[in-house]
Amino acid sequence: MTSDVSVTIHGSRGSYPVCGQEFTRYGGHTSCVSFRAGQREIIFDAGSGIIEYGRALVKDAFAQNRPIHSSIFVSHTHFDHLVGLPYFPPVYIPEATLHIFGPRYGSQQSFEQTIHNLICSPYYPVALNEMNALKHFYDIGEVDRVYFLRDRPEPVLVRATHPSQAHLRPDPNEVELEVHCLRGYNHPKSGVNMYKVIAGSRSFVYATDTEGYVHGDRRLAEFARGADLIVHDAMYTETHYTSMPAPTQGYGHSTVAIAAELARQARAKRLCLFHHDPKSTDEDLDAIDALGKSLFAESFAARDGLTIAL
Repeated sequence: MTSDVSVTIHGSRGSYPVCGQEFTRYGGHTSCVSFRAGQREIIFDAGSGIIEYGRALVKDAFAQNRPIHSSIFVSHTHFDHLVGLPYFPPVYIPEATLHIFGPRYGSQQSFEQTIHNLICSPYYPVALNEMNALKHFYDIGEVDRVYFLRDRPEPVLVRATHPSQAHLRPDPNEVELEVHCLRGYNHPKSGVNMYKVIAGSRSFVYATDTEGYVHGDRRLAEFARGADLIVHDAMYTETHYTSMPAPTQGYGHSTVAIAAELARQARAKRLCLFHHDPKSTDEDLDAIDALGKSLFAESFAARDGLTIAL
């Protein structure tokens, strides 16, 4: 299983999609990343990058005459991370099953209700409950673990830290993948979920839309300890982040330096600089890639379509 583990970037931009000759090498889709271990694949965020990826999933499933089972972990419910969901082809296929996980917002409405409120008239012509796939929604927080078991397509959600649910934890020998969650509070206005996938001896951390702290984000560094790959927000250069008259401090996004420091503190093997500013051209991102390598040697700027073997 762990001999075939990879991460693919389907959308690497933040805020909104872009197109044009100046964006051709790095791409213009908003956030979507997939993690594959053997035949098991899970998705992080449903930005515009999920649309083409969904077409490929459908084509592959039809060619192999097998049902579609997709699990999507949403970091937060801002538009750029959900804009692709109503255009995700599997959501219209009656035989498809979708498991969609998202943040638990305390006493506020459920994650499922938030999605229902987004995908409905007058904003979109097809309501969520009119889409033909079987859809399961889950609120997920730091106390939860999601397990993917051998020979079982659907995930298992357990409040793993609570003694009353200890008997629900699966046999470790049956676990193909497990997903952990860390809640970040430095992205307006309701924070963000960051995720870690463990597949045998390999681990991957998805940490977008997060902004560092003085001396680094210690909770995230511990969460990501020893990860084979961290995909981390690096939307801004230092100049963009601090320059007047419009600094972006407090916007909930990181600089390249913040991302590199986090990777260093976590002792990660590799760092993928992610959630690019939509105004950043290919030349700008070449410079960000070079800056990242100068701060953390095993770093690189994300680009749409890039697959990283772990």
